[in-house]
Amino acid sequence: MKLMGRDIPARELLARIEERLRTRGLPTSEPADVPEEGVEPRVDPLSFYLDALEENADATRSLPLHTHRGGAGQLVLVAKWAFRKTCQVFINETLGRQRVFNGHVRDSYAQLSAEVIRLRAEVEALRAAQAAPPPAPPSGRGSKKSG
Repeated sequence: MKLMGRDIPARELLARIEERLRTRGLPTSEPADVPEEGVEPRVDPLSFYLDALEENADATRSLPLHTHRGGAGQLVLVAKWAFRKTCQVFINETLGRQRVFNGHVRDSYAQLSAEVIRLRAEVEALRAAQAAPPPAPPSGRGSKKSG
């Protein structure tokens, strides 16, 4: 299992979680098959966070309504839905500046990410050039100095 490009030993992690649950007297989960490798591709942190910023840049866009409660919880959902529908103009006005700020943060992060990628490529090129053997000196007849 990989998270943010780092290998995480899934079985060891699950065993530690199960042990902590047992210590606290909480029921543990049923055994689950956890593949050792190849579950998820490597996540590039720069693009991951940029996507997250892009997804959540608009503070006026509401989160989905849901509840785990029955009965009264459904009434709360209806009240929230009604509030959003009737007050969306005020919500947009109140959070307009935050939306603009979030857009600037997203754009700045994208620019900095592009610069990091460019600098990484430059460092790799410099390391490759440094690791390459130096060119051999020319072996010509007229290279001896007379003195």
